[in-house]
Amino acid sequence: EPAEAAFRAIALDQLDEALSDLVRPDPDGRSAVHEARRRCKKLRGLLRLVRHVFPDFATENAALRDAAALLSHLRDAEVRRQTVADLYKWRPTPSVERLATRLADLPESADHAEKLAQFRDGLVAVRQRAEHWSLTRTGADAVVPGLRSTFRDGRRTRRKAYRTGLAAAFHEWRKATKNHGFHVDLLKRSAPDILPAELELIDRLSTLLGQHHDLAVLHMAIGDRRIAIDEPADAATVATAIAERTAEIEAEAAALGRQVFAEHARALASRFTAYWNSAP
Repeated sequence: EPAEAAFRAIALDQLDEALSDLVRPDPDGRSAVHEARRRCKKLRGLLRLVRHVFPDFATENAALRDAAALLSHLRDAEVRRQTVADLYKWRPTPSVERLATRLADLPESADHAEKLAQFRDGLVAVRQRAEHWSLTRTGADAVVPGLRSTFRDGRRTRRKAYRTGLAAAFHEWRKATKNHGFHVDLLKRSAPDILPAELELIDRLSTLLGQHHDLAVLHMAIGDRRIAIDEPADAATVATAIAERTAEIEAEAAALGRQVFAEHARALASRFTAYWNSAP
């Protein structure tokens, strides 16, 4: 179908699902906060795909970003608990187990319901506007420039991550990789025999980089005493486990990243333009 109609339909579907997630339990056990933030990321990925031909990009991207930010501190506690649980599976030591127990005993945020209500109000406003969203171009011209820009960001941030070794640089690479995955997912029906396998590789890389970021956030929270570990021996053991798991992830991500971002952005754009134009 025409790119503009598909763009609106996908956006409205994601917005409706996000609003529904707030009032129904998730069958896979994920929390409402997790699902709400996930939908916002997918929506922002959709907007980035057409940003060059979507006049309202800056306004709507900011609205979704600000709505998701309302939930960030609610999600932090969940992520920390899951990160420590995963670390314990990777290296089951008493020190990591004691940290998991400590995090499980921490109280939930007191403003949980209020933040979810504010988030819902923000999404309702975006949804009302989304019914009238329009693009200035159609066909491959509507989507390939955004695909190329995000892929170029992935190549650039990958080089910077390994050049600097900084957690923040790996986080930027993660965001670009995740957005590239959103874009390939949106376009996979243009080459259904090829792109699902490519998307699987991107998703594996994105998952690894997400784990890298979660470990970096956990390490920072321990370092600035937002998460207190009283015994020095426990703190040292946990720090060693985080560092060694991070190094392992970086090595695996390096191999995957070379494959995902092997092409030049211009070649990728030409390939996807051919997929689009030859699709039935």
